Amino acid sequence: MVNIYDNANQLAKDLQETEQFKDLKKSLENLKNNPESLDLYQRMDKLQQQILAAQNSGQPLSDEVRKEYQKINEEVQNNDELKDMITKEQALFQMINDVQQAMTKPIGDLYDDLKAK
Repeated sequence: MVNIYDNANQLAKDLQETEQFKDLKKSLENLKNNPESLDLYQRMDKLQQQILAAQNSGQPLSDEVRKEYQKINEEVQNNDELKDMITKEQALFQMINDVQQAMTKPIGDLYDDLKAK
């Protein structure tokens, strides 16, 4: 019998050997080594958490939060380390999305006969 959890753990190990993972890891190291970029990342992350909390609780975003988001977004566009990290992160998550689609395809296939034709 197949132990799917062993396969998942192996997939997690394999993920760390991909070019996309290694590229993101290197990009994050570069970001950590630049205090200005690291500070900007931390401010961006804190603001994103604040926005997500507001959205989850159904509260509208204040004008102050919207302005801060615009300001940080402009700063990110002018920061090479953050732009690189975001690009590398997107590439890794695209690969993960592709793998997830391959993994869930058999489930969708189970329902194919139920769909109206």
